[in-house]
Amino acid sequence: MNLKPKGIYVDCTLGGAGHSYAMLSKEPSIELYCFDRDEEAIRYSQKRLIPFKKQVHLINDNFSNFRTHLALNKISKVDGILMDLGVSNHQISNTGRGFSFMHDEKLDMRMTKSQSMSAYDLVNTFEIKDLISIFQDLGEERYSKRIANNIVKQRSIKEIETTRELANIIEKSVPDKSKLSLTKSKARIFQAIRIVINDELKILHKSINDAISALNPQGRLLIISWHSLEDRIVKEGFNFESTKCICPIELPVCACNHRRRVKLVSKKAITPSENEIKVNNNSRSAKLRIIEKL
Repeated sequence: MNLKPKGIYVDCTLGGAGHSYAMLSKEPSIELYCFDRDEEAIRYSQKRLIPFKKQVHLINDNFSNFRTHLALNKISKVDGILMDLGVSNHQISNTGRGFSFMHDEKLDMRMTKSQSMSAYDLVNTFEIKDLISIFQDLGEERYSKRIANNIVKQRSIKEIETTRELANIIEKSVPDKSKLSLTKSKARIFQAIRIVINDELKILHKSINDAISALNPQGRLLIISWHSLEDRIVKEGFNFESTKCICPIELPVCACNHRRRVKLVSKKAITPSENEIKVNNNSRSAKLRIIEKL
């Protein structure tokens, strides 16, 4: 983050406040605006960040609206922004949310209860062609058609109400019954449903542009992604914003008038070391990309 004394920073995805706590511990003089649309995450983090309560602003809203909240606090530019995408460990381990196939819970997956559509609604009402498209495009699941077919068959008999019921359908649909194969397929399907319910990819596209616009010169944007769809959006967005010219290669003279706004701090994604994965197995899929405002 390249934290500066008395700088203003944004944690777009507060979760369990792990990153926020680390930043404040590293540089206690910073002012930190923290966003999360999960009410439970706000309540939990409020307690954890008590030692820094004078410097912290907790905001219960989607991080796609962070510029509006900064403007309400008369802040136009900040010195750094962090986004840790997807679902947090706090949400997975907090039973009753339906984010994980590891617990037998009601199908939900909403980041906030104010959202109208839940995973239950998607699984029980979407047409088979839409389910196949979601599982293929957002889950990159090889057996999408089989899983979608079996979901439709099962819900014609009885509505699918719990994560365990959905996980069982996935297990029956996947020919390879090895534990690794079944776990990966369940993770892909649950991921795809969660992305749709929370509109995650559309929000990410918008937020990258907003974040770059909100940075001071030399301010940094850090994004941690957890699957290929997220990382592709981040990588392409960062490359576009750090490239001087986006004209077709066959054009002899630049005609795009494109101006790069950032530079890449690391050309490749930063991934966890073997030692880090041993200590924290959940980190194995993480990719960190960093840019700096020019």
